[in-house]
Amino acid sequence: MEKMEGVVYSANGLPISTLYVNNLYERAEVDFMVEAMRTIFQDFGEIVDIVMKKSLYRKGQAFIVFTDPASVSKAMTMQGFPLFDKPMHLAPAKTVSDATVKQKGNDDQLETHVRKRKSEKERKQAKLAAEAQKNASHAPGATEPSKPRPAKSAAAVIPDEYLPPNKILFLQNIPSDVDADELTIIFERFPGFKEVRSVPMRAIAFAEYDTEQNAITAKEATAGMTIGAEQKQMKVTYQRK
Repeated sequence: MEKMEGVVYSANGLPISTLYVNNLYERAEVDFMVEAMRTIFQDFGEIVDIVMKKSLYRKGQAFIVFTDPASVSKAMTMQGFPLFDKPMHLAPAKTVSDATVKQKGNDDQLETHVRKRKSEKERKQAKLAAEAQKNASHAPGATEPSKPRPAKSAAAVIPDEYLPPNKILFLQNIPSDVDADELTIIFERFPGFKEVRSVPMRAIAFAEYDTEQNAITAKEATAGMTIGAEQKQMKVTYQRK
């Protein structure tokens, strides 16, 4: 594919239509900030979407998705523009947005794109959690236990939600009235299903797939599903490696 002049490309060679904005005023309402940014950037091209999260981790950040990739370079001329007395920091996004794939591709392409993005996010979260645990154990002033204890592996201290993908899913909070056959009916709908192994005494089970990608698909579709007569919410994570 011939590259267009004035367009930024991702590591995969795809044109970037999204502008990343940070150092935004954090105390303003999200809807108000979205409209303010739309007013500022709409002159640089048609805007498909503006994504701004409310979570503490992502406060002060936004993603502006344009129809035309060339609009990103044009919008960069607003670098340092003060929005509510805070200079905006601008940069082209590193990856193609969901909105761009949805606009230019089909449903299958969007589904594949979202799966890959979530998989990569989970891998990064697992890595960050392991690094944080490692840094905490080596922090100045950290006290040594009075008695030597067996060292835990990095995987043992990573929260379930941040574990890296695995072909085997770990199912928790399984009601007593839901057996392996019923779980099989739920999980065999997804490609690559192999088997369900249930441990009723501990209210847990394992669902195995032939590849990590197929396990990712099943996890995303079933996490938080309510099952059983009491409609308990099933917790679905990856098995620890």
